[in-house]
Amino acid sequence: MFTLKATIYFSIAIGLLTLALLLGDFQIGVLVLGLASLFFLSNIWGLPEKVDLKLERQIIPDETFGDENIRVESHIRNLTGANISNLEVHETLDERIVLERGVNKAPMSIGPGEEPRLILGFPSPPRSKYQIGPLIVKARDPLGFYLVEARLTSDTLCVMPRPERLAGAQLRPRHVGPWPGVIPSKVPGTGTEFYSMRGYVPGDDPKRINWKATARHDSLIVNETEAERVTDVMIVLDNDVTLLGPAQGEMFERGVHAAASMATMLLRQGNRVGLVLQGGERGSIPAGFGKRHERRILYLLAGAKSGRATVSTSYVMNLLARRMLPSRAQIVIISPLLDPEMKEGVKQLAFAGYNMLVLSPTPTIPLTFQDSTEEIAFKLIMLERSTTLLALERSATVIDWPRNIRLSTMLTKVRRLRPVVAA
Repeated sequence: MFTLKATIYFSIAIGLLTLALLLGDFQIGVLVLGLASLFFLSNIWGLPEKVDLKLERQIIPDETFGDENIRVESHIRNLTGANISNLEVHETLDERIVLERGVNKAPMSIGPGEEPRLILGFPSPPRSKYQIGPLIVKARDPLGFYLVEARLTSDTLCVMPRPERLAGAQLRPRHVGPWPGVIPSKVPGTGTEFYSMRGYVPGDDPKRINWKATARHDSLIVNETEAERVTDVMIVLDNDVTLLGPAQGEMFERGVHAAASMATMLLRQGNRVGLVLQGGERGSIPAGFGKRHERRILYLLAGAKSGRATVSTSYVMNLLARRMLPSRAQIVIISPLLDPEMKEGVKQLAFAGYNMLVLSPTPTIPLTFQDSTEEIAFKLIMLERSTTLLALERSATVIDWPRNIRLSTMLTKVRRLRPVVAA
């Protein structure tokens, strides 16, 4: 296509030719020949008919927890069989990426079969998904009249939330699987919690003999432990902090961090874990287990964005819980509890037999308010949230999580006893 320079020169030539015809002065028309010769020479020394380039890009690492430097190495190979000069190469980067090594926009010339490298280095940006590219290549003729532009592929850099090492929450759902885990199952078996005592049967482990009870009953008595199993868990992350304004970004990040930490802890205990993401970015992952599944959950959380979801979180979690989980499984809700419909949604799931745990990051009170109206609005929001917390305690285990307390500390306070579901 023509460049701006070519358009200007062509317009000048048309103007001179028109003026020569109107005035009948062919000496003016001679001036057009000089401009025409430039276009002629440009066509002789012009670009190849097709600019064929191949890009191989490496992002090292392409998945990170944000604690290491990133290196992007792009190899551009010329497949046209002819020299391509006057190239301008531009690697498109997110504005949050600050380069420490290399430049993402540079002139270049590539001969046949050559493969120059473009190397960039930068510290890891904050948690998110970043698109590296597309690589935009612009080729011009020596006189700058013609331009060929190619957009090559883009790749994704994923900065995931780093899970916190948790000691473990004392979950006690009604549904457990057949495999060994850490959740008491209310049946005798291999475990650490005392279940009952019974008479000795040949083959019992002598270490399980209760000698005090044996002395009282004049017969061998052994301790039975409560079998510990795994369960199915769905984590619901509600990212709607819009009512609290942009200052609540820290509270949103705490919710993402909590979801990553709990998913990692539960998966490493052997449980099957699924995730429902609500907010500016929506998504869901069915319950699964293993290292790869943990990576999929963290990858989805890397793209979490705060904002109001188009569909109510209460409706979504009720719909997906019945599709993704067996009856009487565990649901963990991480939410600022700014949606008044959350109370009814949790109540419905509790009536359906699901064990509910609600973890709510506490909003931080702003240091200053723009006016008295904003201050009153914030107090009303906090009052509504307090009402929601009290209502949820009737059907769920509720944790109000202040900013200055570690998540692991809060989870140690989760009681084993299930709340009574109020009618």
